[in-house]
Amino acid sequence: MQLSFFGAAREVTGSCYLVETTSTRILIDCGMFQGSSYAEARNFDALPFDAASIDAVCVTHAHLDHTGRLPKLIKDGFKGKIYATPPTVKLTELVLDDAEQVMLEDFKREYRPPLYEKKDVAETVRRFSGVKYKKAFSVGDCEITLFDAGHIFGSAFIQIKSPSETIVFSGDIGNEHAAILRDTDQLPATDALVLESTYGNRSHESESLRSAKLREAIIKTAERNGALIIPAFAIERTQQLLHELHHLTEEHLIPRLDVYLDSPLAIEASGVVKSFPEYYDQEAFQHVTKGEDMLSFSGLHICRTRDDSKTINAAPNPKIVIAGAGMMNGGRIRHHLVRYLGDPASTVLIVGHQAKGTLGHQLYRGDKHVHVLGHTIDVRATITTIGAYSGHGDQNKLLRWIQSAPTLPKHIFCTHGEEDSCLSLAKRLEIDFSIHAHAPRLNESVMISV
Repeated sequence: MQLSFFGAAREVTGSCYLVETTSTRILIDCGMFQGSSYAEARNFDALPFDAASIDAVCVTHAHLDHTGRLPKLIKDGFKGKIYATPPTVKLTELVLDDAEQVMLEDFKREYRPPLYEKKDVAETVRRFSGVKYKKAFSVGDCEITLFDAGHIFGSAFIQIKSPSETIVFSGDIGNEHAAILRDTDQLPATDALVLESTYGNRSHESESLRSAKLREAIIKTAERNGALIIPAFAIERTQQLLHELHHLTEEHLIPRLDVYLDSPLAIEASGVVKSFPEYYDQEAFQHVTKGEDMLSFSGLHICRTRDDSKTINAAPNPKIVIAGAGMMNGGRIRHHLVRYLGDPASTVLIVGHQAKGTLGHQLYRGDKHVHVLGHTIDVRATITTIGAYSGHGDQNKLLRWIQSAPTLPKHIFCTHGEEDSCLSLAKRLEIDFSIHAHAPRLNESVMISV
């Protein structure tokens, strides 16, 4: 079995891996590279393989850095099926439609050409085939099984068994105690593991501290009569926040504030989440069976249209605004940042990983002057972070997941993380478990053998 790394190698975005046996070629993910622009230039490069030669694609989950180049793959000649869980199929359609709209707006404003068009998204969706967790299916000489990764709704890690070797692709492994989501499935026995390392060198705050820090950010911003701006990934992170705000509001633990959900994608994604209750964890499922709406509460305003979004500017402070994109490199969040980044009464709350080159990363590292939509802004707002709201497990979670396997993998490839994170996790694996661990570089290929 040959394995090639065509994305997310010593960086977080662009997930794309190719598995080849003597007769079968399977692509795992085909995600978008993301950096300073929403769809950066590398996405337009020719794919480093013949798209027409790929037998099938397996998608771990719907996030754009795992799905964003699927329409390009089809434009370039791919003719096969795309396999994913049913929620991932629905969510990916929303993600790709939203991406096409954002790229079209960027083209109108900055003359950057879009990577694909609506018809390409429609053809991509037509190729999808929904597969339930733990229901094995075959592609060529390989047997493939999807397991629950607990990262976002419908997310999977993927096991591929060839006649001679077994390999598992982690996708993104979920955080601990994420509301609504079920826990990550146990890692099955495997010869090799391609392991995400987004937080491979860090630990998150505890669940209780996560809630306390959110409450503190809300109260302090309200006391200053400011706006709390939360750039949130539309899938999973937004639903987690709505669930937490539902609890804080209903239990009267925060002042009664107006909350504006200004993300059409997040609004649509929340509808998908509600339509698949069989994928909830036990606690969430029990709430739903009682008729509770865990993603709604008094004071929540849903902003679907641009006109709805514009009304937020006139709404009095204090208030909370949740908008995408999560890395602040596109979407409606940029308009709110133009308005509030220079306001010392306001707060920007970062709740997810910020890839290098993005506006989010600049704010995370403490830049005092940033450029947003043609404006140069002096950052006077408070910038704060809560790592425990990340959808990614930290180093401790990843190590526990590896140890859940009946036998440890012989080879682990640390991917989907910045270089220091990948290398740190690989070193920890070699020291603690005596496993051959490696952080591959872009376009590197290796042979997997037992």
